[in-house]
Amino acid sequence: MVPSAVFNEAILFSTVLALRAVIRRAPRAQAPLAFRFFTVLSNLFCALTALILLVCELFGSMPAWAVILKFVGTVSVMVTFLTVLLFLWPSTGSIHGLWDGPELVMHLITPVLALLSFLCFERGTMSPWAIPLGILPVALYGWLYLNRVVVARTWEDMYGFNKNGRWKLSFALILAGTALISVLLWVL
Repeated sequence: MVPSAVFNEAILFSTVLALRAVIRRAPRAQAPLAFRFFTVLSNLFCALTALILLVCELFGSMPAWAVILKFVGTVSVMVTFLTVLLFLWPSTGSIHGLWDGPELVMHLITPVLALLSFLCFERGTMSPWAIPLGILPVALYGWLYLNRVVVARTWEDMYGFNKNGRWKLSFALILAGTALISVLLWVL
């Protein structure tokens, strides 16, 4: 078995277990609410890209589009990791709820596995057009979050990005950070 497959199986397996734990701990009526978190969505997307790469490896070819999908999934989970490390942990003053249980998998283990897998085994040569694709999931989720939290006010500000009305700064920093992650992954 090739090392890439081992990493992708680990991403897939750990994500399925973490999502199962997240869904099982929520009351039945609130389980779908777990899917409003970017952490859950990015891990799910990264696991899907890992599955696609496993299927491609099974058939003996690695198309460029599959590698680009893995790149986008890796950027997404790295945003999750760095947001927890650089924003949520310092702003809450606690690691409780950020680095324990299924959150440990989704905030740390999956991002590290995805990063190592991509950089060591799957990277290859990608067009610079992959960079904006890496930013796309965060930009789309950012608009959704902005709409639901600031405009429609149907979601709580679960990440604290609108604290004291600072959504503009948060939005700009998250997009700039995602662009930086995307460029760095493309360059490395």
